[in-house]
Amino acid sequence: MRDENRWIQISTPLNDDFIHYEINYEHIELHFEYSNSKDKGITANAELVDFLEKQTETSNQYEWTDFLGGDSVRCVYVEKIHEWDMLDKLNDVVLFFDKLISDYLSKSQMTISTSKIDVDHTIQSPKNSVELNTHSLEEVFKRNLSIPDYQRIYCWDEKNVKCLLDDLLLHSEQNKSSDSPYRLGTIILHYHDNTYDIIDGQQRLVTLSLILDELGIETCLMNQKFDSSVAIEYIGYNKYLIENFVHKHISERKDFLANLLKKIQLSVLVLNNSSLDLAYTFFSNENSRGVALTDYDLLKAHHLRFIPETFEQQSRKAAETWNQMIKDGKSKVTEYEPIPDYDRTLDTYIYNLRQWMKMEYHETKDNDRHVKNEYEAAPIMPEIPPFGEQFFFNEPIQGGTHFFSYVEIHLAKYRLFTKTAVYRSIHNRLTGKGSIQWYRNAIETLLFGYFEKFGEHCFADVAILVSRVLLQNRYDTSRAQKDSVYKYVSELGIILMINQATSPTFFLAELFNMVRDYPIKYLQEMLPIQKSMRRTVIDIKNELAGDIYVESIRNLKL
Repeated sequence: MRDENRWIQISTPLNDDFIHYEINYEHIELHFEYSNSKDKGITANAELVDFLEKQTETSNQYEWTDFLGGDSVRCVYVEKIHEWDMLDKLNDVVLFFDKLISDYLSKSQMTISTSKIDVDHTIQSPKNSVELNTHSLEEVFKRNLSIPDYQRIYCWDEKNVKCLLDDLLLHSEQNKSSDSPYRLGTIILHYHDNTYDIIDGQQRLVTLSLILDELGIETCLMNQKFDSSVAIEYIGYNKYLIENFVHKHISERKDFLANLLKKIQLSVLVLNNSSLDLAYTFFSNENSRGVALTDYDLLKAHHLRFIPETFEQQSRKAAETWNQMIKDGKSKVTEYEPIPDYDRTLDTYIYNLRQWMKMEYHETKDNDRHVKNEYEAAPIMPEIPPFGEQFFFNEPIQGGTHFFSYVEIHLAKYRLFTKTAVYRSIHNRLTGKGSIQWYRNAIETLLFGYFEKFGEHCFADVAILVSRVLLQNRYDTSRAQKDSVYKYVSELGIILMINQATSPTFFLAELFNMVRDYPIKYLQEMLPIQKSMRRTVIDIKNELAGDIYVESIRNLKL
């Protein structure tokens, strides 16, 4: 034969005749040939090809191509060989790929033996009517899970499955050296007769079972019988999707499997012997992959526990009203008003009012659970029932129906408050980011505390005095910080003055005496940001001038 048709084949650690190194006329190549056997060649080792291609994708030394005729895939060492350097280059190529192939064989589950997550019957049954805990995926599947007959069929489509797989792979690759969890939302289980029926979360749990099954782990859900032909078709197709994904993208299956079992976290809400109707009202079905429970989810579950099991209609009504409040609040969020009304009421206003009533202020963050902690039920003496509640913003929080009524009442007051001319003027004029937001929130919070007690009596007068108080802090501060602004308001004790006043006249007089003694700040002494806020407060005063009762407040120098 001609020189260019001569070749030498050398075996790999796979000991597969259809996979070999090959030396031809000018090049060294790694060949994966097709065979008629499912146990040999590229058919049985497609995932290895993907693995090696991924390992060499940034290398300039190797190039992957399909062989002419489509009967093989090859990785070519691009540098030409000669008689004098052929053995050295062959040695380099063989050592490079032999190590990768050996690593793959040691880490892959091509010969994985199937194991099972056994149901742990020693897990204690829930003691309370409602329990909420965070568990790893492995801990969840150790429960005797069951899909009840009344559940909707399994019907996750390709988009949902691929999205979950992509997220799991991304988290696994980004957190190889950390214990960072991947939160996969909430599931709701109904406990009865030593069984945990899946109320919410079936789609995720079945899909995760299919993924684990592909990785060699059998769960209790794989023993479930699916009667629906539609569900069976979805399961069959999703098994195919998962198998292809794992073969193509998961080279280190043991590590990926460990990541799933240990790092996936689920918030598990267990309803103990509750009726099915009540079970469906505890959580709306909006918690999805990767979404942790909010403070408002946790508060709902917390206070529903305080309603006796015999008062099922109260529990259902409270949960449904709460779900609707959250849904309505989120639906009204805009770029201009990014905070739902319930969050603005309970967090921006009432939380700070409760802090300022104690002349305290603790810096808060979005994820520090300060809302949940503030509105959990206050401790009581079991022998003495609570009574005399007035739904004041600063009263102790009672567990159960009182809390839901407390929120409903204050949210209604907030909505009335936002319709006043005073609120609209301040909210629409004090706009911007950073410090102007903190000053606006502080002014509105104090005005909301006043509005809750006295309504709109002398409201414009109060607005000007409160604005002057916050303006003074702006004059005294070249660079404002949220905690310093709120601490300033807390230490002044203005909300205490409102709480102690029996009439608007007493509060106005006390506050006017405070601001009247403030030193004059001349324009030439002000920073641009101070001038800007002063100009805005003057515009607010001019806009509300017709509603100001007290002449000295109308003429107050700002």
